[in-house]
Amino acid sequence: MNRIRHFFTLAILVSSALPLAANAQQQRQAWADVIEAQPVRQQVRIPVENQVCWDEQVVRPVPVRRSAAPGIFGAIIGGVIGHQFGGGSGQDIMTAAGAVVGASVASEAQYRRYPDRYYQATEQRCETQTEWRYEDRIVAWDVTYEFNGERYRSQLQQAPGDRIRIQVGVRPLAQ
Repeated sequence: MNRIRHFFTLAILVSSALPLAANAQQQRQAWADVIEAQPVRQQVRIPVENQVCWDEQVVRPVPVRRSAAPGIFGAIIGGVIGHQFGGGSGQDIMTAAGAVVGASVASEAQYRRYPDRYYQATEQRCETQTEWRYEDRIVAWDVTYEFNGERYRSQLQQAPGDRIRIQVGVRPLAQ
């Protein structure tokens, strides 16, 4: 049963392809004279990239070399002074507090003596800017040609010469 179904399906496909094959055999190629060819233009937007640069003023810090020695020395002196106060565990707390205060005072004195300094410099900055340009481009050709005394029109992708190649076919009409 399944084989019979496949056979009929194949027979239907072959019989429907026969008119197409017959039509393809009745077609031939010929040359037609070009009467007129007009370009079909379209406006196209084209990006144009430009690099634009300018000078900009910037502020930069001057590197300052500060030493850690005054902070360490201040922590030691502050710890010794703090150790003179309190008793027991309070003495340890006062020693630590004195070290922190001594380091902070010494560091602040160093920052006042050697403050941060800055200088002004000029740097070049650049960026890419896109501008758009419009251009007319030919995208096709409207062609009028003559074959066997009759005129026809078609649109081609490329510019034709004096003649174009055409396909001529014969197809029977239903009665």
